[in-house]
Amino acid sequence: MQRGALGAAVVALAWALSGCSFTTPPLSEVEDEPVDQVVDDSELVQAGTLTVALDTTDAPQVMITSDGTYEGYAVDVALALADSMGLKVAFVSSVSPQDAIESGEADIYLGATTRNQTSDIRVQGEYLQNATAVFGISDSDQATVTADDLARAAVGVQGGSASQEALTRMGITTENVYDNVNECFDALASGEVDYVACDATAGAYLARTYEGVFFAGTIGSSTSYGIAYASSATELSDAVGAALDEISADGTLDAIHVLWYGSLPLNLSSAVLSGVTITEEPESADDDATAAEDPDDHSDINDY
Repeated sequence: MQRGALGAAVVALAWALSGCSFTTPPLSEVEDEPVDQVVDDSELVQAGTLTVALDTTDAPQVMITSDGTYEGYAVDVALALADSMGLKVAFVSSVSPQDAIESGEADIYLGATTRNQTSDIRVQGEYLQNATAVFGISDSDQATVTADDLARAAVGVQGGSASQEALTRMGITTENVYDNVNECFDALASGEVDYVACDATAGAYLARTYEGVFFAGTIGSSTSYGIAYASSATELSDAVGAALDEISADGTLDAIHVLWYGSLPLNLSSAVLSGVTITEEPESADDDATAAEDPDDHSDINDY
C-alpha cells in the first residue's frame, strides 16, 4: 500500500474509533502517490526493505497473531516510516537494539530509550511515551482523580509490577492485587475496585473494550521511546528521522496513536495526577531503574 492509501486508511479509522465520521472513499478508489526510495540499498539489510526489530513481548506495542502476523502500535509506526521512505517493511523479533543491529539482522529498532545508546548504537526521535497510569470508570466525561482520591480508594494492580511499586512510593498499600492487567480491568468493570494502576499504553488499549473507562493521569515519570540504529548508518538515520518528522507533522502518528490507545495523550509529561510528586530514580540505581522501566504483565492482552 503506498503512502496516499496508507494515510487515508489510518486517519479514517482513527476518526471512526474516536466517535467522528465522514465520507471517505474505499481504499480501492484511493489514488496511490508513488514515493521514491530515499535510502540506497547498500545501507539496508535487504534491498528495498526497511528491516525493523521489535520486542514481541511488549504488548500492545507489538503482538503476534495466531498466524504469525505482527500487529500493534509500533508495527503501524514502522509501516508508516517505511511507506514515507518508499520502502517495503520486514520485521524481526529482538529484546534489544544491540542484539538486532550489531548482528546485522535489522536496520533499526523501535522501542529504544537513551539507556540503549552506546558508541555503536544511537537513539533518535520519539514516537511513544509510557508511564504508570491510573484508570477509572465513570458516567461523566469530566471525571477527575487526585492523589487523595487514590489514597481513599480500592486500587487494582498487578502484584509485583512497576505500577505496584509506584503506588508504594506514594504511600498507598494495595490490597486488590491481581495476576495481570486484564484481571485488574475486569475487577474495575465489576465494581470490585475503584481504579486500576498499570502501564498507560496497556490500560488505554484495554479501556477501549469497557464502557465508561477513562484515563485519569499518571503517577510515575514518563519514558520516551525512540528509534535505534547503527552509529555508522548516517544516511539511514537521516532518512528515518525525516520520515518520523513527516508522519508527526501530517497527523499520521497521532492517528495511529488514537487507533491503538484512544484518547490517551501522545505526550504524558503533563498528565500527572494532582497531588502526585514525581521523583526521578537515580541512573546508578540499577535495580530501581529496571523496575521503573519493566512493564506490567500483559500476557493476556491478546484476548482483547
